[in-house]
Amino acid sequence: MRLEYTLLLAALGHRPAAAELLPSFPGLQAESKPTLPEREPFGFGAAATGGGVAHENNTYVVDNMMDLRAILKMDSPRTVYVQGQIRGNQVNETFLGDCQYYIDSSNVPGFNFTLYVMSLNETYTSAVKEAVAANETFEGRNATEYLELLNRQNGWRNTAQNVQKSWEAIDAQGNLTLIGLDSTAYLQGVSLVFNSRSNIIMRNLRISSPRDCFPAPETYPSSWNARYDAVSFVTTTTAWLDGNVFSDSQDGAVAPDDFIWGWEVDRYDGLFDVEDGSDNITFSHNVVANHHKSLLWGGGEKEGPRDLGKMRFTVFGNHFANSSSRNPLMRFGTFYIANNVFSNYANRAPLYSSSDEAPSSHLPGPRLEGRKWDASEDEDHTSSSYMPDFQYHLGIYNLSSVLVSGNYFDQTGTYLDDSTRFFTFQNLATPDQPASFCSPPDVPSSSDVPQLGSLAQPQSVLNGKLVNLTANVFQTFAYYLDAKSDSVEGGLRLDCAKFEGQNMPVSFDTADDVLAYVTQNAGQNN
Repeated sequence: MRLEYTLLLAALGHRPAAAELLPSFPGLQAESKPTLPEREPFGFGAAATGGGVAHENNTYVVDNMMDLRAILKMDSPRTVYVQGQIRGNQVNETFLGDCQYYIDSSNVPGFNFTLYVMSLNETYTSAVKEAVAANETFEGRNATEYLELLNRQNGWRNTAQNVQKSWEAIDAQGNLTLIGLDSTAYLQGVSLVFNSRSNIIMRNLRISSPRDCFPAPETYPSSWNARYDAVSFVTTTTAWLDGNVFSDSQDGAVAPDDFIWGWEVDRYDGLFDVEDGSDNITFSHNVVANHHKSLLWGGGEKEGPRDLGKMRFTVFGNHFANSSSRNPLMRFGTFYIANNVFSNYANRAPLYSSSDEAPSSHLPGPRLEGRKWDASEDEDHTSSSYMPDFQYHLGIYNLSSVLVSGNYFDQTGTYLDDSTRFFTFQNLATPDQPASFCSPPDVPSSSDVPQLGSLAQPQSVLNGKLVNLTANVFQTFAYYLDAKSDSVEGGLRLDCAKFEGQNMPVSFDTADDVLAYVTQNAGQNN
C-alpha cells in the first residue's frame, strides 16, 4: 500500500513487538499480527528503545520500496512494520530496475561491464595501444576510438553504480523500530545504511543485500569488491538486531557468475558490516546463512583511533548456518560471543594436526533437526546447489578483545572433526597492545574470574565433544605465526581480567541445551 494510504496502528505500550501490544485494526486479520517472542534488549545494546512509544501518528505498515524509503528517511521516532516481500530494485508500482536500466539512466550509455573488465587487463590494452601506434584496426574497430572507449570505462562504472545505489540503498535515520509482520517479511536486495545514527531495533525480518551490477575485480579469478551490505552501521550506536535472517537469497548461497577470461564475478558484499566508532550493539537470535563474508565489525587501520574504546558487541543465540567466514570478523572492539551455534560443511583438510581436547568417553550429542532456517543443502550435502568453501568462523584482528562461552560447533562433511578453522587472525603485531582472548568455561576455577561467573558454563562443544577453545585459539595462532608475517608472538594474550560480567537472557547447563535453544529460537517467527 502506498504511504498516503498506509494504515496507522494505534499501538499500546513501550515496545510494539509483542502481539498483545497491538489492538485490532482494519486491514489486517488477527492472525496476521506479529507474534514475536517476549524479549527485551540486553547486553551492550540494552539501552535501545528504537522508535519509542508507538502511537497512531508514528506507526506504519509498508509493502513496497517507495514507502519504505520515505519512512526510513524520516527523522522522527517511528515504528515500521514490513508486510511481505519488498524488492530493492522497485522503481515504481509496475517497474523493477535492472543493470541495463541503471546504465541507461546514468548518462553514461557507453558504459559496458565487459569492456570495463577488459580495460583493466594490461596485456589487452597494450595490444590495443600497439594497433593505435601502427594505425591499424583492432578486432574490426577503429583502434584509437576503441582505446578512448576503454579508458573511460572505469570512471563511467562509478557513475552507473551510483545510480544503482540511489534505487537499492536507503540512507536510514535512527530512532527506528523495524519489524516484519510475519515470516514472509523480506527485504530482498535492499541495503539499509545507518550513518551517524542511534537507537535502532530490527526484528523478524529476512534481509538480503543487493546484487551489485558493477563490482570491481580484486584478485583473479574470484575476488571482487562489491558495494552493498544488507545492513551497514557507520558511527552508529545503541542497536538491537533480534530474530532476523541474513542471507544471499531464500534459495541458498549464490554462485559467482562465470565471466570473460575465466573471471568469476562475486556480486555480494557483507550481510551486516559495522565500522568507524559504532558502539553498543546486541546481535541476538539471528540466522546468518549461506554467505561467504558475513559480518565485518571494525574498519581498517585508519579507523583504529575511532574504534578503540567503542565497537562493543553482544552476540547471543545466533545460528551461523553455512556462513563460510566472518562469523564475525572483529577489529579493535570488545566482543562477547556466547551461546551460538556454528553449522558448516567442512570440505577442506585441516590446517594442522590438532589434539582432541574432549574426553574420549564423551559421546556425540544431538544433531540439528527441525531447523527454522531455509538451507540449500541437506545434512549429507547431496544437493548440487552452490556451496562455497568454508574458511573460518571467528576472525580475531587488530587489538580486538574477544570473549567466547558455551558455543556449539555443528560440523558435517569430509573433515567433520576439524577444529583448526574456528579462528583466524590478522595484524596482531603489537605485543604492547595485544588482542585479548577469554573463554571463561576453560578457566580452571571460576573463582579466578569471579566477575564472569554467569559465563563460566557451559563449555563449548564440537559435534557433541567438549572443546577447550583457549587451547584451540593459541594452537591455531601458533600455526598462523608460522604461516603468515603480519602478526607476532605476544600479539594475542589470554586475559580474562579485562572483561566485565554480562548477563545473557538465558542460562544453559550444557552446549547441547544451547543447540536445542538456538535451533528453536533463531530466525524469524511464524
